[in-house]
Amino acid sequence: MPTRTTKEKTFIRLPEEKISRIETLATSWSYDTKVFVRSRLNQYQSPPPIVRLFKSMGAQIYFYKKKEKELKVLNNPEILNDWKKRFEYSGETRPQDSWNRIIEKELSSAERHYLIAVLDRQLTDLHVPIELEEIFSLIYKAHIRKEYMTEKDVPKAPLLLVEGTSGSGKSATVREALEKVVFQNEVIPTIDWKKKKSEIMAKESLFTNLADVDPEFAMKLAKKRKQYFYRRLANIPLISRIFKKSIMENLTHFEEQGIEVDFSQITPNDYQTALSGEPGNYFRRAMGSPKVTSIRHIEEAHSAFGKSESSPGSGGAEKQQRTLIDASNILLDEIIDGRRDCFLIATSDQTERFDAAIYRRFVEKGRIIDISKFWMNADNLKRIIFLEVRRHQIPSDISQDSPMLDEAAQKIYTVFKERSLKISPAYVRKLIESMINIKGDFRLDFLDNPILVRSAFILVAKNVYGELYNKVVDRMDRNAPWEEYVGDIKDKFSEMANNCFLYGVSEEKGVVLTGPPGSGKTYLVRTWLSSNTRVHDIATSPSALQDPSDPVHGPVANLEKVYDIAKMIAPTIIFFDEGDALAPKRSGSGGAPSDALTNKFLNIIDGEVPLNKVFTVLTTNRLDILDPALIRSKRLKTLEISGHLRQKDITEIINKQFENIAHTMDISHEKIYDRAQGICNTPADFSSFTQKAISLCSTEYKVLIKLRQLKTATPEEKREFIKLNFKTIIGILDAVKAPPMFKAKIKNDPHAFVEEYENILKLVDHIKSEKDYPLVDPHLESARREISQSPVRKGSVQLNEFLEAELSQEPQVGFIIGVGANDLAGMLLPIATSLTGRMDRRSIIVTGAVSSATPSTAQMDMAVQMTHQSAQEALTLVKNYLQELHPEISVPWMFGDFLSRYSIHHQLLSASYNVGGPSAGYALALNTLSALLRIPLYNDFGITGAPWTKGVRKTEVGGSVIIGGHRKKAEKVLLYLRRMYMPLQNYKDLEPEFLIGYWQRQKDVLGLTHFAELIPEVMVFDKTHHRMLEQLIKMRIRLKSERYYDTEQTPDLEQNIKEIKVKLRQVAEQEVNRRMEAVRKYLLDPDREKYISHEEMFDRYMA
Repeated sequence: MPTRTTKEKTFIRLPEEKISRIETLATSWSYDTKVFVRSRLNQYQSPPPIVRLFKSMGAQIYFYKKKEKELKVLNNPEILNDWKKRFEYSGETRPQDSWNRIIEKELSSAERHYLIAVLDRQLTDLHVPIELEEIFSLIYKAHIRKEYMTEKDVPKAPLLLVEGTSGSGKSATVREALEKVVFQNEVIPTIDWKKKKSEIMAKESLFTNLADVDPEFAMKLAKKRKQYFYRRLANIPLISRIFKKSIMENLTHFEEQGIEVDFSQITPNDYQTALSGEPGNYFRRAMGSPKVTSIRHIEEAHSAFGKSESSPGSGGAEKQQRTLIDASNILLDEIIDGRRDCFLIATSDQTERFDAAIYRRFVEKGRIIDISKFWMNADNLKRIIFLEVRRHQIPSDISQDSPMLDEAAQKIYTVFKERSLKISPAYVRKLIESMINIKGDFRLDFLDNPILVRSAFILVAKNVYGELYNKVVDRMDRNAPWEEYVGDIKDKFSEMANNCFLYGVSEEKGVVLTGPPGSGKTYLVRTWLSSNTRVHDIATSPSALQDPSDPVHGPVANLEKVYDIAKMIAPTIIFFDEGDALAPKRSGSGGAPSDALTNKFLNIIDGEVPLNKVFTVLTTNRLDILDPALIRSKRLKTLEISGHLRQKDITEIINKQFENIAHTMDISHEKIYDRAQGICNTPADFSSFTQKAISLCSTEYKVLIKLRQLKTATPEEKREFIKLNFKTIIGILDAVKAPPMFKAKIKNDPHAFVEEYENILKLVDHIKSEKDYPLVDPHLESARREISQSPVRKGSVQLNEFLEAELSQEPQVGFIIGVGANDLAGMLLPIATSLTGRMDRRSIIVTGAVSSATPSTAQMDMAVQMTHQSAQEALTLVKNYLQELHPEISVPWMFGDFLSRYSIHHQLLSASYNVGGPSAGYALALNTLSALLRIPLYNDFGITGAPWTKGVRKTEVGGSVIIGGHRKKAEKVLLYLRRMYMPLQNYKDLEPEFLIGYWQRQKDVLGLTHFAELIPEVMVFDKTHHRMLEQLIKMRIRLKSERYYDTEQTPDLEQNIKEIKVKLRQVAEQEVNRRMEAVRKYLLDPDREKYISHEEMFDRYMA
């Protein structure tokens, strides 16, 4: 192990005028000159002692006294910087010999040592905080020099943990503190005591005592003589050994004698090994012998002291870490108990990873220091500023004791606070350096210039995080004009971003954009950036933050670096794709590896100092797996980008696809929209569909040109051409409306292409340019077919087509369309309900609801149970509703008798059951009532919602309960049907901008509060009722549209709607009452026919 000697004090006897001359000389040199001269002085090779002795004696004999040395080179910049003149002056041709001669001529040994000491002091480039220096000094005296200390600040054991963020200067500052406090020798100039005594006693008599004239100087002189005497004794081998104890006591008292210590730095490379169980042994070996006084600086101490998640069956890495923890605990106990003579300094930026027992030892017996707090001391910051300005040798008015330095420190604090950056030596020095590089100077007014400060910080970010900066900054494609984004959601996003960047709203920290793939989440950010060129973007993802060398904590460190870059170059948008992977739900125990990244992200978003002009954007299509804490109040807001657009918006998207396209359109935008329905749900889908159709048209035109060039080709070449372009040629024939028989001939026999080649040319003869070959309906059909057949869409398209085919073509008894939602989209849920003869004790049967042996089996089984439960609740709801209409009879007893021979059978379409559950409650209740009373249900609506069996009022049975996924459900239902019913609270959550697109197509979403208000609008009664219902539907849409556009409202429209609803309810309840009475008469009839059909029963007893 390397052995070093602690600091010693060297006293150099020099006249006062020479001390002053050396200090003045060093101050006059520039920074570079000081560095240059110090290197030459350190490289100086003195002649052997015997040579020095003879030279000194010869000089004294020749000059009768010691010649005074003159500074002809060191004090003359012209010679100092000119190597030729130095060679002429020294008489030497070798550079090193030349400097050796110059130094011998101009400096004595004492002067040379003192000049080196002065230069070392003036060239110090690192600043040790005053507080840290005091702590190191106390520990050095108490635990290295073994002095008895009573100060409270002295830790009980020589254990020091220095923590701070990356870039806070932990390791460099600790190394400098050790050098300055423990190892750096002090060169102390002293005056010539003999000369000083002669001056004092010159006017006194021969017998006058010095103590009588100047007692203070007399004491200093006596102390100096004693010190000199013991130092001379220490240099005599035999004497120093005999009188060792006396010499050491006296020199230690005067702090002149250094102490040999075993010093080294320990990094993870010194103890990390793949050998099983060996990291602990390696670490113990790196700590050295316990009997030798030692100092150990452990860098990245979290690697040695980090906690282990070891458990039964844990991996090898955890077991290796366990050996380190065990060894560390033993070593720390040895230091605490005094069995190991070691001063241990640990530095780390991840102290949260420390094993609890180890961290507790530092807390209780040692000292924990957050070095970041030291930089908040203005004195420390001023020193950093001064050192950096001095290093650049600029003609600045900022001197070490200048008031301007105080002002500079305050301005630096303000600049960093505005950017929510923590003060660190690296950042401050790089900022000053960048300003000097930009302006060639450093003045206080520079810090008041926001443009200059931002430009300087951009250079800081590039210098500190070069590779990461180039990887993530300004990487987003901004070639997407703001006007191209269709949808009002962009205005909300822009408002949030403007609040953050322009108006200083601290609560606008960012937004989570949620929506299905292709809904335009990323495109929205790109279009906003295209209109805000002064805002930087940082685009990354959790996968890009990964560090292969440290999979758990590497991403955490990189995330912090990303935000530091963002703060420096602000205003900045940080865009995270795959946001659900950045901050997933934390585990219950809090020990999952992904929890570290989520916790760090939440800490950054909260921040001790709020983020300023840094706007975070996360995108996800799985909001359910994002940690809920992220989107709670005062963190990130949520914007749902469903991708649902008004027909007008979709038409605008289609229009933009035809800009700069030579082909014309032979079809309307509405035709394109209709063809895209069913396979397109998002802006990206519609854009992709249109681009596909245009691409097919363009390709066919290019093939057509080549087709004409085959006039001189051989039959074999033509057959080869048709073989390679058969599909495209068929497309051309479809586009030009070739006769069916003609197309069939070529389709059935491609070789017929050669025979019909001339006829094909005649069909396309009118096409002279791209304008003559327009986009037509066959191109849309081909685009739809190709997109539908893609592996990604094929399954969902087939299911949608199947469900669409299963929709009722007319009103039916006991047939309704419920709707559910999975993680990505809504899903139709056709339900058929019938009365069937009871085969067992079950009064309610639910089929189509099956569980599966998938990883989500438990969740599926729960959904099955909830659907059975909903069916039972639906029957109870119907009975309660009918009871309110007939309070004079016991409806439960009546229907108990009526259903004693029946079971209510609900069949759910199993292909879509994976979205079943409680939200099918209203649908099951309507189907139950319809099946019991044989009242048909309309086939133009879908419904979702979980009702109560009671309500908030006695007359409002079946109150609605809020459900999830309502927007997705509405989008799916209104794709095929014209009405969608959902709980009122869910309806209120829908934005008018979302609804207006449906109103324009005479479709509507309706909020319901209870079961009774639903029945008059969804059950078929008579023609008068039907006419009034159609009128009601149109009037409601008109009223909502007028309110949305704030136009003049139709007189009495709202009152007329209320009146129609009352009439519809009267008709419905009247018919329900008639059918209830029919059931009662049937049950009371002693001569009733046992096997009468349900339909016949109502016809007979309602007559």
